Amino acid sequence: MENLITINAELRKEISKQARKGLRAQGKIPAILYGITAESIPIAVNLSDIKGILKSENKENSLLRITQGEKSKFDAMIKDIQYDYLSDHIIHVDFIRIDLNKPVEVEVPVVLEGEPIGVKTEDGLLEFISREVLVRSLPTSIPKEIRVDISALHIGQSIKVDTLAKTEAYQILSLANTVICAVAAKAKEEVVEVEAVVEEAVEGAEAAPEAAAGLEKAKETDKDKDKDKDKGKDKDKGKGKKEG
Repeated sequence: MENLITINAELRKEISKQARKGLRAQGKIPAILYGITAESIPIAVNLSDIKGILKSENKENSLLRITQGEKSKFDAMIKDIQYDYLSDHIIHVDFIRIDLNKPVEVEVPVVLEGEPIGVKTEDGLLEFISREVLVRSLPTSIPKEIRVDISALHIGQSIKVDTLAKTEAYQILSLANTVICAVAAKAKEEVVEVEAVVEEAVEGAEAAPEAAAGLEKAKETDKDKDKDKDKGKDKDKGKGKKEG
């Protein structure tokens, strides 16, 4: 773990919306320093310091020493960063005090190494499911990342939390059956033969005139039957008159 990064902070006397806007106009960010047992303190920090932390090796898991004036110093870590949902600019930061001799719980990124056999030679698809795991360790032992070799994975195989390498430096708290990544078979696409489609279309086109002709013939037959019925009725009427 890298050494502590020192940043300067000033106490915020006003916490109104207008005061927060004024801070941002000066290149500063409103923040809260939460205590382990002490009360939280509203502070302001330089935006450039926060950007520098996020570009450092451990990013949000960096160990910080927040100084307020000449006497006040606090060991801390970033707890949360709030961004403007439209511009994606940082608008607020939460810090949490830490004791360097007591363990903390943080999310650590997972890095995949290698190309799975299932992707390279079996035409499979790699699915990266859990990109972070929850870790418990002393602040000075927080890993930058957890690397996982996936080169031996075949289609249908996966890597779960319980298969990650164990170490005394930290404890992984994520559920043991949590899937980190898996190699899956690609979905099969239905292949339609062009010739079969064309042949079916031709047969349909040829059958259409025959069907139409059959329909016309059926209609003519029905008409002839109706005529015969009418003639029969006329004959019956004629017989009735003669008998009368």
